[in-house]
Amino acid sequence: MMIERDEDTFVALKEMAEDIHLVSRNHNDELIGIEYYNKLSVLSQAELLELEQLWQYKCHTCRKEKLASQWMVVQVFMLISLAIYIAWISGGIAGTISSIVGVVAMIAMIEDKRVRIAKRNLTDARAVHGHLSQFMQSHN
Repeated sequence: MMIERDEDTFVALKEMAEDIHLVSRNHNDELIGIEYYNKLSVLSQAELLELEQLWQYKCHTCRKEKLASQWMVVQVFMLISLAIYIAWISGGIAGTISSIVGVVAMIAMIEDKRVRIAKRNLTDARAVHGHLSQFMQSHN
């Protein structure tokens, strides 16, 4: 019995794993590739293994991006803390209060965007990798 191969499934999941932007969602905020989950059975063991390794690597890359974005928040916080100290020394209470408001706004802005996106990309990459791993284990 011959199994029909669906090259789109392999190519699409491979392209998403190798995407340099680490994006895992489309313009409708849907996880890219979820439509290929039911087509994994048409892939060869070698293709599945390659996809699993690529998605594992993407998980590591997304984890590094998340840590880098969190480190950026820490660095901004340290710089603004220095600015608060200088404002306190030179401007007293009024300068310190205005600097604290600036710190809260800056950290909220950074946390809201880059860290949130990095966390979501990591969660999505782990979900796809987990599904691939689970599929491979169930078919061995």
